[in-house]
Amino acid sequence: MTPLDRLAGKRILFVNWRDHTHPQAGGAEVYCEELARSFAAAGAEVTLFTSRHLDAPVVELHRGVRYIRSGRTFDVYVRAAAFMRERRRHFDAVVDFQNGIPFFAPLFTGHDMATVCVIHHVHQKQFALHFPAPLAAVGRMLEGPVARLVYGMRPVVAVSPSTRDAVRRALRLRGPIHVVPNGLVPRGGGDRDPAAEPRIALVTRLVPQKRIDLLVRAAATLRDRFPSLQVDIAGTGPAEADLAALVTELSLEQTVRLHGRVSDERRDEIWRRAWLTVVPSVQEGWGLTVLEANQWGVPCVAFDVPGLRDAVIDGTTGWLVGADGTLEETVGHALGILSDRSAADSMGERCRAWSARFSWQDSARRLAAVVDAEIARVDSGRGSRRTPGDQATVARFTVTDDTSADEAESWLRSRLRRTDDVSRQSRSFTVLLKGSDELEAAAALADLVERAELVAPPRLDVALQTDLLSLSAEELAG
Repeated sequence: MTPLDRLAGKRILFVNWRDHTHPQAGGAEVYCEELARSFAAAGAEVTLFTSRHLDAPVVELHRGVRYIRSGRTFDVYVRAAAFMRERRRHFDAVVDFQNGIPFFAPLFTGHDMATVCVIHHVHQKQFALHFPAPLAAVGRMLEGPVARLVYGMRPVVAVSPSTRDAVRRALRLRGPIHVVPNGLVPRGGGDRDPAAEPRIALVTRLVPQKRIDLLVRAAATLRDRFPSLQVDIAGTGPAEADLAALVTELSLEQTVRLHGRVSDERRDEIWRRAWLTVVPSVQEGWGLTVLEANQWGVPCVAFDVPGLRDAVIDGTTGWLVGADGTLEETVGHALGILSDRSAADSMGERCRAWSARFSWQDSARRLAAVVDAEIARVDSGRGSRRTPGDQATVARFTVTDDTSADEAESWLRSRLRRTDDVSRQSRSFTVLLKGSDELEAAAALADLVERAELVAPPRLDVALQTDLLSLSAEELAG
């Protein structure tokens, strides 16, 4: 039985400040709702409490999820608090999505409610970009010390290893932190037809923290080396007018095109023709647009910052701009390499292989494992048999025959911790044991080693960044 199967019949509340109908909805809303829909499809009764905007209905059933909308950008927190307090006996678990400030669910649901907090990225340095100094200080306090007090040892989900590190280092949250990355909706890519001229594409929300102006300024420099360079930017947002003015100021009307909001068909055409995507954000929880480009065999240039350093494998699926580099230099280097069609095709294959490791169903399974384990912990009143540390170990082994493989899989899924991750390919296994070093992992697997017909003893390694994101036997050659 999978973690999603174990949630069948459970009543799960998701709280998030926006939903997909909001004009400013982005990747965080996609993440929340894709996982909510997967929970509902598995048989859970899922309610999403979120803010209301324009003429969005107060109550709506959409793709198996019951939506309740109340409040605006900030008072949604007050409305959600009242809802959780009033209905706390109705739900088995709460998934609390933090977008700078969490909903502080434990204050309103009580200590006997399973609660999981999901964090896309840490906002400590971003509050000052949007609020006056006093309000920014309040935001930092709520995200850090207050959240640390309220959530205690409850589990946290981060969307990438670097977000997990920032949560531990900057916010100093104390509970176990699990990595559950974004997934992808499978799209095309087989009919890719790169343009003859160098072509950069970016599909994203146009907001200041994305720093898309850096890409526009880089284009002004790069067109001297690449006179036929084309840059396609699709999306809308509060930075759109300033970007249009910058394009005009730099006389880039023939080089940079701002498409605004585009249809799915037009978006796919933009990716189909692109050589490269560039993501100049100062910080991302993950960088969903990177993997969306990778699906089309399009590599990425990004700064070496949290989130993006997880989504881009430097030199394999793209290039990271280091502390001693510049965006212009790195993009120029990338376009030079990609002008060789053979090199571009090889990198494109690696991009597609990397993106193929991610799916919303797998992300939902990972989040379900955390929610299921927390429900079981609250119900039993017992703690975990391993510490909530961030170290993890990967065990790899192969058994001799199919019968032994079936028995080994059954043992692993029944005896390991609910949040451990098991991947099987025929008779070969890759197991991620969270909160354990190699000695603890060996002890956890000792009984299996004695019982199973193994080709060789398990190989135990400290989990790498890519292991935390996706278990796979397939290596990506650089």
